[in-house]
Amino acid sequence: MSDRDKRVVLRLSRRDLDGFGAALAAATGTFVDLPILLVASETREALVLTVVETGVDAAVAPEAGRDGLTVGRVRIVPADAGAGFAGALEDWQRTVATRIADTSCMVLVELGQTADAPVEVAAVHGAGGSAAAVERVIIERVPQVRLWREGHPPALPDLPPERVARFTSSFGVEAWQRLRRACAVVIGAGGTGSVAIPILARAGVGRIVIVDTDEISASNLERTHASFPEHVAAPTKKAVLARDHVRQIDPDIDVVAIDGRLPQRAVVEAIAEADVLLGCTDQHTSRLALSDVARRFLVPAIDCGGLIEGANGHVTGQIIQLVLFRPDDPCPRCRGMINDVRVAQELMSPQERARLLAQSAGGAVPPEAADIPQIDTVGYITTVSGTLAAGYAIGWLTGRFDPPFERMQMNLVADCLDVTNRPQRIDPACGCRHARGLGDAGQVFAPFVPPAHWPPPRTV
Repeated sequence: MSDRDKRVVLRLSRRDLDGFGAALAAATGTFVDLPILLVASETREALVLTVVETGVDAAVAPEAGRDGLTVGRVRIVPADAGAGFAGALEDWQRTVATRIADTSCMVLVELGQTADAPVEVAAVHGAGGSAAAVERVIIERVPQVRLWREGHPPALPDLPPERVARFTSSFGVEAWQRLRRACAVVIGAGGTGSVAIPILARAGVGRIVIVDTDEISASNLERTHASFPEHVAAPTKKAVLARDHVRQIDPDIDVVAIDGRLPQRAVVEAIAEADVLLGCTDQHTSRLALSDVARRFLVPAIDCGGLIEGANGHVTGQIIQLVLFRPDDPCPRCRGMINDVRVAQELMSPQERARLLAQSAGGAVPPEAADIPQIDTVGYITTVSGTLAAGYAIGWLTGRFDPPFERMQMNLVADCLDVTNRPQRIDPACGCRHARGLGDAGQVFAPFVPPAHWPPPRTV
């Protein structure tokens, strides 16, 4: 597919949108023009533009080109401006043709007067002396975005079917319509992922991408939803099982199963156009990559997990943890969640491990060559964890509520569940703080490169 045939997607963060509102509030005129810095990341089917910074000094902005950044412009108008968005759009379009040659992207944003009012957006991307309409605008955790194309508002959304009547009764018809337009990527289709995925599907999420490379084993049957002994007898990929489960729930959902791992390229490309990302694995490498991609591509992510603690034959803790990895949140290293030995174990090939064991010659086994410890958990813990993660993702996708935590831990056998929030700050020494919005240009900040021994990802 040539670059001209690729759809153009524009991504902004909630922080960028808040900055637009602050600039408009401080303005003395009817609108505000701001320079923005963007990065273009190419996937097989799309050109994804991520906003790195807004309001940057125009005299300094061109220098950023050395870092892979380009300059764009955004015009912000209030909801009550003159003839409304249609009038502002007509006036804005007259200036686009003369200015697009000097910028990579021109964006018109109308800010609503209330938090519930939709954000109206029109955007054009310029390249090679020509301009193309931006086909999708994604604002982190802001689902009420109305994208105008070629001067026309978006078409009226579909009405929900009767099967989601309870959902629309609670959340409203518009919430379901927002879900139908949304894309969720779920990394891991085991204990937590296998329950989060059907919850998203039953609520009405229109596109679900499932990523997992493992097959169902006998030990998975206790906690992996929709799995049965026949899936062990005839080896079945977890991603395929979850995909088929979604199709049984709602054949109209666009569901994709990828036999692969994050941060392999095909997985990163799927995330680049997602509205929300769920991490449902117990791997340290996956958690590192989840946070990194969420930050670089401005995708809000929720990581979930659970474990059992015990001593002297008694269960002392049944722990559920949910962690938010939004573009401006601290990464797992900043939060102290990463064990470097565990990372080395997860990235090591069987041949490398065998070589290290042979070199030890009966002496002390190198820590990275030791067996990866098994995390103890059971089905009802992973079910609760995955359910909560999917619920909070639905809150983001509908705009109805935000998770009231940054890093939440819950003990199911403690008094009143012993729910604790652990807010943490970015470590000033951590490189993650430099990667926000950089997309592919921020690859230098990626925590690791997929090892050569990992099988290439494939859609199944």
